[in-house]
Amino acid sequence: MDADATPIQGGVTEQTQVVMDNISTTLESLGSKLGDIFKVTVWLSDMKHFSDFNSAYAAYFPDAFPVRSVVSAKLAFDLDVEIEVQAVAPKRS
Repeated sequence: MDADATPIQGGVTEQTQVVMDNISTTLESLGSKLGDIFKVTVWLSDMKHFSDFNSAYAAYFPDAFPVRSVVSAKLAFDLDVEIEVQAVAPKRS
């Protein structure tokens, strides 16, 4: 889904990029960043998409990946990628 909850058109690479960009924007709006992610769960519509997904995903974590689980499942709206993250919240003063 894009930021407006519209299903993303395009392949696995494009879907991964849109989802990761949305995650980055959301984290930044909360005072956090991608580097604060400590756990990621990824659902792929088919594990045959793993290589394309992983190539696009790797661009967002150039140093090291957070802990990650990747599973295959039937996804809503015929999407190929769903990503859920857990991140450390910034300390509030």
